[in-house]
Amino acid sequence: MHLTLVVEDDLSELVATRLIGQYLPMAEIPMAEIFEVFVAGGSIKSRIPGLNQRARFLGPVLALADLDGPLICPAMLVEELVGELTIAPNLLIRIAVLEIESWIMADREGIAGWLRIAANTLPRNPESLDDPKRELVQLAGRSRNRRLREAIGPARVLGTNRTGPNYNEAVGDFVTQLWNPEAARLNAPSLDRAIARIAELPAI
Repeated sequence: MHLTLVVEDDLSELVATRLIGQYLPMAEIPMAEIFEVFVAGGSIKSRIPGLNQRARFLGPVLALADLDGPLICPAMLVEELVGELTIAPNLLIRIAVLEIESWIMADREGIAGWLRIAANTLPRNPESLDDPKRELVQLAGRSRNRRLREAIGPARVLGTNRTGPNYNEAVGDFVTQLWNPEAARLNAPSLDRAIARIAELPAI
């Protein structure tokens, strides 16, 4: 299978790669032979026409985007991205509500153990958060693991809170090594839907 993956940032790539490796029923094929990756560096909207052609003639395409705001639902965003195109059956567009960090934090026990904080401090419905990334940064700021606290926790610059200097690297390591999508999908409906559709890709 030639599967193309399109994401908006490096962290989303790691999440999508985990999902493909775990749920695409072709585990016997090396990942390098399954897909090629495009990181859009922002909105994937401008890529949709080309991705649609690729899906029609070369093989399945998985495009993963963040919702980024509470005032639009995933279906409306997909409609906006697609426009007037007739979408190929194996172009799969999935939306993380609101951000990829929602899916990551949905593994509550995993995040709690990793950060060494109480599990009951994790949001039970991370998709309802206004700013999931900020929530994860603030949780890391309370971590009993000094390395993670300094890597991810808020760095104060000119009175503003920003991610720590090694945010992507540290969170990426969690996603690659410890994140449990099966646990996370129970607390993140958009992740659950994405997993179900990824599992269907070979049948398309």
